[in-house]
Amino acid sequence: MTTTPPPAPIGPVLIRPARAADLEPLERHLPSPGRTRRHAARFDRQERGLSTFLTAWADGVPVGTAQILWQGCAAPEVQARFPGCPEVNGLGIWPPELRSRGIGTALIRAAEERVRAAGHALIGLGVDDDNHRATALYLRIGYRETGCRYLDRYAFLDADGVRQEVADPARFLVRELGPGTGGRRDPAGTMRGP
Repeated sequence: MTTTPPPAPIGPVLIRPARAADLEPLERHLPSPGRTRRHAARFDRQERGLSTFLTAWADGVPVGTAQILWQGCAAPEVQARFPGCPEVNGLGIWPPELRSRGIGTALIRAAEERVRAAGHALIGLGVDDDNHRATALYLRIGYRETGCRYLDRYAFLDADGVRQEVADPARFLVRELGPGTGGRRDPAGTMRGP
């Protein structure tokens, strides 16, 4: 009989917006698919004021990312029902053995705090129909089903440089943002996770 050893402990998780100097370590530790430069594209959106590209760091190594899309989900079905609702998008934790350790929740809470501080009372996120693990997390931390279904469309360059287009069935969940915070800030104002 084989047993899996428990995951190694990680140090405190620091969550902050991405900086230009983060792009190389992000690609090294959380590689983009194929030839897509996902982190650079997200950083560019942040630099143009369209998003906030959040990064999670443990022991000086990036372990997760998420972004706040300030104009909301691009799907017309979502825009029609939730205009002006910022969206948490692209949540990812890497390597996989760090999942279910509170990093994703900390990224979401950091996003919620920023959205609340910007004066929004509602935040949303999309989840693919087949991502049951993520759905369970979102419902557990207070997001609710809306009945708003759409196709999550995105594209990437594969290893040969060929553009691949994807359309995943998804649904949009929302959470009302009341007073209070979802995390802790250190004396410098940086969001701290678990």
